[in-house]
Amino acid sequence: MGGKTFINDTVFVEIAKEAMRKVEEVYKQERKGGLAGFTRMFVDRFAPQISVKKTDPTEFEETAGTVAFEVKVTIVYGVKIPEVAEKAREKIISEVETLTGYTVEKVDLVIERIIKPEEIQEEKPEEE
Repeated sequence: MGGKTFINDTVFVEIAKEAMRKVEEVYKQERKGGLAGFTRMFVDRFAPQISVKKTDPTEFEETAGTVAFEVKVTIVYGVKIPEVAEKAREKIISEVETLTGYTVEKVDLVIERIIKPEEIQEEKPEEE
């Protein structure tokens, strides 16, 4: 029995977002004490913007297609940008290739903004 499987671009975006959640310098993880409670606001406000360029296999190819990403992120001040970029890139490639079978050609990262931890604290919702 034959047939091809095609994966929508939005699926790749969701996989990349989930991979980025695992890179704590990009997404703030739950913390005890001063930063507790920021995660939801931080994730919603500073979520990476991800665009995908996908090439599906042709009718005669047996392999899955290829995909390339452009990821625009906000990072926390004080992190080593090259290290964070590499960690994010590796995480996206690993997750996408494992879950979809597609080959990731490249992951371009654009650091759009850098925020200081105190900027997050200033926006903390009042707890009563």
